[in-house]
Amino acid sequence: MRFDLKHDFGAPVAAVEDAMVDAEYLAALRLPDVAPPTVLGVEANGTTVTTRVAYQYTGSLDAIAERVLRGSDIGWVQEVILDRTTHRARFTVVPKVHAERLRCSGTYTLSERDGTTTRVISGDLRINVPLVASRAEKMIVPGLVRRMRLEASFLEQWLSQHSG
Repeated sequence: MRFDLKHDFGAPVAAVEDAMVDAEYLAALRLPDVAPPTVLGVEANGTTVTTRVAYQYTGSLDAIAERVLRGSDIGWVQEVILDRTTHRARFTVVPKVHAERLRCSGTYTLSERDGTTTRVISGDLRINVPLVASRAEKMIVPGLVRRMRLEASFLEQWLSQHSG
């Protein structure tokens, strides 16, 4: 299932990118039903920066999700590869267990205008479980989008507190 979001930040692209790859920012992020994240790594190679962050879901699940996951530990690693020259990033989400059942990936595109930045996220989430895939995707994507919006609000706050 495709999803698209757009976020505007009151800071230049360089500041937004700096925050997106800042281990302190990544570790400080708090989202509902998700334990505090664990930063696994931030690696720079020229103008490319790769971040890897582990997340653990702490919320409750509906009956379909319980059946699909069979009581498994719900955690994932999000990897973001940011090219600071093109201001584009690719992200992938890899579940800790049952990785064959879920795929989530996409891109961030950042553009600057008059000292502000627009971030456009285009992504795709696919569940590979017969009979429930479509329904499960429709249940998961709204929560994913909600958390991405909350992350954008947190990023805007972070930028206002850490600028200069």
